[in-house]
Amino acid sequence: MTGTADTALDIVFLHGGSHAQLATLADPALAPYRLRPVHIRTGTPADLGTADIVVVSDRLRPDLLIRWADSIHERLHRGATVLLFGENSAGRWFPGSREQSRPTVFWWWRTGEDHRLRPRSPGHPAWQYFSRRAVIWHYHGVLEPPEGAVSLVDLHTETGDRDGSILYLDETTTAGRLLVTTMDPVYHHGSGFMPGATQLLYSALYWATSGGRKPC
Repeated sequence: MTGTADTALDIVFLHGGSHAQLATLADPALAPYRLRPVHIRTGTPADLGTADIVVVSDRLRPDLLIRWADSIHERLHRGATVLLFGENSAGRWFPGSREQSRPTVFWWWRTGEDHRLRPRSPGHPAWQYFSRRAVIWHYHGVLEPPEGAVSLVDLHTETGDRDGSILYLDETTTAGRLLVTTMDPVYHHGSGFMPGATQLLYSALYWATSGGRKPC
């Protein structure tokens, strides 16, 4: 999957130096992407100035992410692609993002519980890159996508009503492409557990580097 990555792209990986984030950066399978690590504390928003793709790793502190918000939006408005992973409380710092926390069902495949996750928009081109296993395994809240965005996976309540999105794509409100999810694939991939996490991480990078527009 990673063999098709366009290595000419400048792909920033915004991280905080956790064990899972460093393990992800050291993953040989991701080497073709040539991820450019930028530390959330020691880096500056100017480090995003040439980025074609910005990966906001999961489980970063919202109070540290606030100073990056304007630069991330600037890249989106210039046509870049942004992957905004979960447990980052995006609703607290990322303009236009509305998020509410939810208790997650951690081991539904063992307990037999209904995970209540439902795929959406079956005809969307993104499904060429994401398998069901990659997007149905976990969540840490629900999102309300902006008008024009497309939810790929919704969480439903126990009574069957739609609760909100756990993964959406926004390709309309800016010149760029934005993927937002409440799943935390970097943490689980780097920690070596949780079925589906690695697939989501790899698939998201494959989607981000395939068929996108070159930003200015």
